[in-house]
Amino acid sequence: MKTQPKTPLIATALLMGVLFLSGCYETTQTTSGADYLANYSNTPTGASRSVDAEVMEVAAIEPNLRFPARIGIAKIFRGELINLSETEATAWQAAREDLGDGFGEFVPVSPLIAELVYTAPEKSSKLSTKEVVRKIRLAAARQHLDVVLIYEVFSQSSEQTLSSSIAYWTIIGAYFVPGEKVETVGYANALLLDVRNGYPYGTAAGSSTMEDVNTLVGSYDKRRQLEERSQIAASLNLIPEAVEMFQTLKEKRTQATAAKN
Repeated sequence: MKTQPKTPLIATALLMGVLFLSGCYETTQTTSGADYLANYSNTPTGASRSVDAEVMEVAAIEPNLRFPARIGIAKIFRGELINLSETEATAWQAAREDLGDGFGEFVPVSPLIAELVYTAPEKSSKLSTKEVVRKIRLAAARQHLDVVLIYEVFSQSSEQTLSSSIAYWTIIGAYFVPGEKVETVGYANALLLDVRNGYPYGTAAGSSTMEDVNTLVGSYDKRRQLEERSQIAASLNLIPEAVEMFQTLKEKRTQATAAKN
């Protein structure tokens, strides 16, 4: 049996006949680049302690997020921007309604628009992570979005042979008798970026664990289906964490505006 990495788990029920568990977290950032760099004003110069120009350039960007906002939702699977599933699109719409007036809207980033506005580097068979993010930001810019939540889904599976697998030796048993238990862990990791300057406003993540039993015949297709379901479940677990992140960002923005006034 293959081993699985340990993940924080919270028991709950999602789909009939399948064990479902989840783990989530989120973080936010609203700090000023100028304030950050001000801490280096008295840094002694010298080869060992000088601040690298590239670091200063990266740190200098400022948060621009204002509410209401047009927030793009970009889903990545196997290094490619893909469409949201119907279940995910419905869940994001429900989340927007829960956030209430003054928040803005969620807009799926279109893979078709991304193809229209992006030109891949020459001799590039597979895009690097940096290029995938660039492609998404360009598509989001064409759709006039303020920020984009980029989330990637993937899964890991392990199999365990059951004692009933002896029935695989018979024609009928191979079709009808479960002989393998499959556990699949789905993950969804998200990053919220400013479309214009790339400021990272926060991260969020969701995960899910599902178990099912397979017969010999059709086991590959069933495993793929379980992986897809676990990835969608992880995406659904991501949404409440993203909502919490947006609420925190909106609250901090309101406090910052009040402080200036």
